Amino acid sequence: MSPATRKPIRRVAVYARLSVTTEESVSIARQFEAARAYARARGWTIALEATDDGVSATKNKPEDRPGWRSIIDSPERYEAVIVWKIDRLARRVLDFLHADETLQDRGAGIVAVEDPVDMTTAQGRAFATMLAVFGEMEAAAISARVAAARRALVADGRRVGGRPPFGFMNIPNPEGPGMVLAHDPETIDYVREAARRALTGASVYSIARWLESEGVKPRARRRRRDGIVEDVPTQSRFWHDASVETFLRAPALAGMTPYTPGRKPGEEVTVDVLRDADGLPVIDETVAIMEPREWREMLAKIDAAKRPGSRPRGDEVALLYGLARCGGCDGLLHRATTGSGNRKYTSYRCQNRECEARASAARPALERYVLETITAKWGHLPVIETMATIPDQRESLAEVEAAITDTLARLAEVDDDPDLEDALTDRLRSLKAARREARAAETTPTVETVETGETFTEAFARVADDAGRREVLQAALTSVTVAPAGRRGNRLDPSRVRLIGRDGRDVVTGEVLDVEALQADLLAGQTD
Repeated sequence: MSPATRKPIRRVAVYARLSVTTEESVSIARQFEAARAYARARGWTIALEATDDGVSATKNKPEDRPGWRSIIDSPERYEAVIVWKIDRLARRVLDFLHADETLQDRGAGIVAVEDPVDMTTAQGRAFATMLAVFGEMEAAAISARVAAARRALVADGRRVGGRPPFGFMNIPNPEGPGMVLAHDPETIDYVREAARRALTGASVYSIARWLESEGVKPRARRRRRDGIVEDVPTQSRFWHDASVETFLRAPALAGMTPYTPGRKPGEEVTVDVLRDADGLPVIDETVAIMEPREWREMLAKIDAAKRPGSRPRGDEVALLYGLARCGGCDGLLHRATTGSGNRKYTSYRCQNRECEARASAARPALERYVLETITAKWGHLPVIETMATIPDQRESLAEVEAAITDTLARLAEVDDDPDLEDALTDRLRSLKAARREARAAETTPTVETVETGETFTEAFARVADDAGRREVLQAALTSVTVAPAGRRGNRLDPSRVRLIGRDGRDVVTGEVLDVEALQADLLAGQTD
């Protein structure tokens, strides 16, 4: 219906929107009060009212907001929608025009109280479009100022809002205004231990149960009520796996600051971190509890464990979890239980459905064989922990490669933003130059071995649970590879098992192994 043929306005809808609840000057109540007075002065009947409180017009299109959607979908009849100002409806010209077109299809228009706009006329619609253009320019200018200020604050090490990860806290900046991130003395040690366990292959589930056994309470959950965010304390000691994984994935563990420049409203991109001019992550050594390389390795192990059968059951930690591997596909063997009651059978089993020769072995027999073999062969030897020190982790090849991977991922997500694309391309060029320099330098990590002061026999005698024995085994072994059985059944045949030590030798024979050829050898010897 064209403006010329539109019926006179008798019934109207009222729409109010607010991004920040504390902004009293444009509160929802004030918008409704002004719109109702406007309607009364003209003798219009208000058919319905709708709000979108705490909703950004820059990040959310009108049709994606529940309040505006209710007006568009309402069966009520109305000839106009009253808004306080044009920017209450939209901050972008295209969004404004689409909303106007949708209303035109219903034979209605937009009326703004504060702006001299009546879109039931052609002149009003043209003027409203001009106002929308200026509104978009204003929103872009505000966004640019906020982004610049945010970048300056983040680069200065100051917090820009948001809840710190578990194990950390916001404290007053000792060197100036604002807040900075610091360790929470009450919980940071638990985060260190959780990260250490995850890095050695412990499941997120087992870490959650460990936190519960230590009496560590999850922190208060956050709730939004009437536009105000508040913390709700909890008395529960139950940890959900997702809560544990959330704080383990926090870049703060590696001293990095989450920061994604150039993100457009509504655009879903991979969260990046603050980087220097060379594209490498900026590391805050006062916050980091592990190296970025270790943090990425830990996340890779968490991701690799997300497969069928990877989640342990109950409070028990499988002795060989993370060490036992399938000779058919080199994937992890996971704990499995069949039967019930007195006929319950536990095993380690390959869960990879694509594996053509999935291996399995009786769990008690395999664990007993591994412990007895290590004790018999290496029981008199000292337990040795190996530590690798990289001369300068900021210049290491691993760091540059990770930065290149992150930058390529960001480039793949850029759409219609030439400035951001150019910036990422320049970063990629600098990173590739840094990679060439790192490869030419051939920096070699300094490896140190430290004796713990006890033998393997003494260590096994000291610890009484599988979790403790597992740590001792990890100091001795890189893997326990099990070949698939040649015939039906899981009865353990020691010839199917190869124990590979940290020195790359077969624990039983002392043979120096070609690990890449081991899988083929095991398969070739067990296919008859």
